[in-house]
Amino acid sequence: VLPVDRGSAGHVLIGETGSKGWVASVAEREVGVASVSAPVRGADGSVIAAIGVSGPIERTTRNPGRRYGDAVVDVQRGLHGARGD
Repeated sequence: VLPVDRGSAGHVLIGETGSKGWVASVAEREVGVASVSAPVRGADGSVIAAIGVSGPIERTTRNPGRRYGDAVVDVQRGLHGARGD
């Protein structure tokens, strides 16, 4: 069990989303790991899931949003398009 208020996916699931549509975290859940996530929304606009990428800080850097933020949002938008939203 992991605390929902830590990590980029956790932040997304409790409704925190940055102005660019994603949230990043560095070493919040696990030392040496960084992540970036975006919300997946239901037909009513509520957050139903989070989609993200995580990895070692040595690969993702201490600013994973700069490297992966747009890609995560693109995938999230593709999911919405696939549903016909």
